Amino acid sequence: MGQPEETTAEESVAIAREAADVGAEVACRYFREGIGNDFKRDRMDPVSKADQETQDRIVEILEERDPAAEIVGEENDAAKTVPESGPAWLVDPIDGTNNFVRDNRLWGVSLARTVDGEPMAAATTLPAIGDTYAAGAGRVERNGIECSASDRTDPSSLIAAPIFGLKQRDRDDYDEVTGYIHHELGDLRRLGSGQTSLAMVACGELDAAISTVHMTAWDTVAGAHMVRAGGGRVTELDGDRWRHDSDSLIATNGEVHDELLAGLRDRLERR
Repeated sequence: MGQPEETTAEESVAIAREAADVGAEVACRYFREGIGNDFKRDRMDPVSKADQETQDRIVEILEERDPAAEIVGEENDAAKTVPESGPAWLVDPIDGTNNFVRDNRLWGVSLARTVDGEPMAAATTLPAIGDTYAAGAGRVERNGIECSASDRTDPSSLIAAPIFGLKQRDRDDYDEVTGYIHHELGDLRRLGSGQTSLAMVACGELDAAISTVHMTAWDTVAGAHMVRAGGGRVTELDGDRWRHDSDSLIATNGEVHDELLAGLRDRLERR
């Protein structure tokens, strides 16, 4: 018996869309329904029944459509580390859980497929808003229409999003990044959903998304892939190419990337 054929980027995008849509149907059953929550580390890190059931349903779809791929996910007993060889799916069943449990519509269901640790396809759907972002090889779409990162170059015109969790140890970095945005750029958007922020950079709704601390792969890989597919850049703070295991993430439209990196480094060195 021969080896199974490789799943193409186009096929992977279709699977990502399907799994995100099915997961969104599950999550929407619980949205604004007053469900109870458990907490992982503290009161700002909730996990809901919706997260867990959404991931379970997504995993069912992925195991049926792409059985050779490993599943890496935020909830339940899924693997937590992106494999460096072979295919894998990274699943964030509800990105923006704090928004979700507060009945705020800004949350999404996000997936990315990697091969040998590198992303090749991604989808993020925001069902309470009605937007779906998806990217394969060199193309990003919003609701099926191709889009791209912005072309703004004037720092005073840029809108940037800090993408941080709420761990106490990261608060100083968060302060520095928000201070940089307030004083050196045009405006700040704190969305409470890293994948949403990155998807919006990919499609020109935001100009940059910034984290100077490590973010988990399921919170970032899909969006980072979209930014690159939309013509933007994603690096670490030192300018090296960003990967799922990097300790910082700077995503921009590409036009302002080097200037933004220099400004951030300068501010952090002066603290």
